[in-house]
Amino acid sequence: MERRHFVRTALAGAASAAAAAAVPGSAQAAPAMDLRNVVFTEEDPGHFAKLEKLHVPIVEVSDGMMKVRTPHPMSEPHYIVSHTVVLEGGRFLSRKTFNWKDQPVSEHKLPDGYHGMATVTSTCNLHDWWLKEVKV
Repeated sequence: MERRHFVRTALAGAASAAAAAAVPGSAQAAPAMDLRNVVFTEEDPGHFAKLEKLHVPIVEVSDGMMKVRTPHPMSEPHYIVSHTVVLEGGRFLSRKTFNWKDQPVSEHKLPDGYHGMATVTSTCNLHDWWLKEVKV
């Protein structure tokens, strides 16, 4: 699923839920947020063009485990802060945080028999939030 479609779908669902609540008829849902240059992907690195190869998480799945790595050099002033995995439907799976002395590699146990989409993020302290969607 394309990142922008995912965000629009999530925002549309939130807007529908709000409309279903007791909201005055004159109230309107907020316009969809523009997340360009907020969330980055390999296809849309925004103002960080040419940095995607160091920031987009690389994902491997085998025997019910997801291994995530970010091929980013680690130094005290510039490092990968965390990896997060969210399953289809917005179900949080797990998060691994790093300090600058760590290698940005994490392992996440998938629910038994899980098949579906997963959203994986890699967060850099200088170059923000990078996202990759994978089919498990």
